[in-house]
Amino acid sequence: MEFTSVIILRNTIKEYFIHVDREYVLRVNDAHRVRVKCRGEGCEWMMFALVHGGRDSCTFKVKTLIDKHTCGLVFNNIHVNTTWLAKHFLDHFRLNPSMTYAAYKEITTKIKFAQVSSWSFVRAKTKARKILQGSIGEQSILDEYYKMLLSTNRGSTTKIITSVVDGKRTFQRVYICLKACKDGWIRGCKPLIGLDGCFLKGYCKGMLLAVVGIDGDNSMFPIAFAVVEKENTEVWKWFMELLKSDLLIEDTKKITMMSDRQKSLEIASGELFNGSEERFCVRHLHSNFKKDYLGLLLKQLLRAAACSTTLPQFDKAMKELKNVNEGAYNSLSDKTPSEWTKSHMSEYPKCDMLLNNLCESFNAAIIDARDKPIIMLLEKIRFWLMSHFYKKKQAMEKWTQPVGKSILKILEKNKQVAKNFLVTRAKNYTFKVTISSIINGLRDQKVYM
Repeated sequence: MEFTSVIILRNTIKEYFIHVDREYVLRVNDAHRVRVKCRGEGCEWMMFALVHGGRDSCTFKVKTLIDKHTCGLVFNNIHVNTTWLAKHFLDHFRLNPSMTYAAYKEITTKIKFAQVSSWSFVRAKTKARKILQGSIGEQSILDEYYKMLLSTNRGSTTKIITSVVDGKRTFQRVYICLKACKDGWIRGCKPLIGLDGCFLKGYCKGMLLAVVGIDGDNSMFPIAFAVVEKENTEVWKWFMELLKSDLLIEDTKKITMMSDRQKSLEIASGELFNGSEERFCVRHLHSNFKKDYLGLLLKQLLRAAACSTTLPQFDKAMKELKNVNEGAYNSLSDKTPSEWTKSHMSEYPKCDMLLNNLCESFNAAIIDARDKPIIMLLEKIRFWLMSHFYKKKQAMEKWTQPVGKSILKILEKNKQVAKNFLVTRAKNYTFKVTISSIINGLRDQKVYM
């Protein structure tokens, strides 16, 4: 038999001995000769191979083979190490990246590899992950990925920031806004964007910043994302400057920003999006509120004030809150109403969203990518975006109405509410709308142009 290299010969010997449940020892092992002997005491099995075709050749040819074992079987084979396990069970780790030791034991119950220790399994799983995802050191091809991304998505924006540490170029942050994302937001999304950051769980740690819009069907529309070293004012300003340029935003007063009131984000937003309406997630507001004011009743009154759509409703909810707990009332009164209650929000963005669910949904969708090395992380997000947009396109093609199901539900609900309204024309384009219902015991009047 001939082998194209000594590495292939060694791997073949190892696979053979694992298959027959025996162990071997290399008596001679260099670039020109390989002599193998079975480790069993008194066993006759032996093989000798030499370089074939001259000393400059890499082909090995078996010259001597005594293929007869006179020893017993070995149950805990020393050649079944973590490297071999990682390669042998690579397909299992690919299909189930989060495989547990118990799951491995179930798979190997009826085969001879069931006695592997839990520590060997963990190390094998780590090696398999490196094979499937690439090791941390191999992530130096980020520049090539960046160039390929721009060549296959013309018009996209990608920025990579690096720093020099001890004479070595080190990755610091990267920003990506695909052409389809920026065009989709400019052409068909509401002028409201949600911003948020989440922690990365992989070897490199850091933060993932994301900006998500809302489309005409009230669905999540990812716009851009960035992997950064930490979350501070400088980083948010860098991220939002690129975002502002990509979305061609000139009049920032027409933009509504939704966030969790992270201090550095708030500062950066105030500098770069001066005059824009700011909204803060009511869930985050309540998490801070309940630190001092606990209780289901106070939570319900806070929610009632936040969900109020008219000034009388808001005043009534706040009055009830004051009667229950004046401290809680004063705490909410100190906050700008347009940041957290529908009754004071601008009607321009055509969206009365109170929660930053856009970003939360995006973070949940990419949760499996957040513990991956940088290139695998970016590629998984790009792949998810591609699949998400195509699924939305397929769903839109099935519409039987000019709008989607979610918008139709809103329209039908508003039709039922409108039955309780009395509309009187005041001028050619001015109407007086009187709410004649007894919703919450209120009777309200509001004029719409």
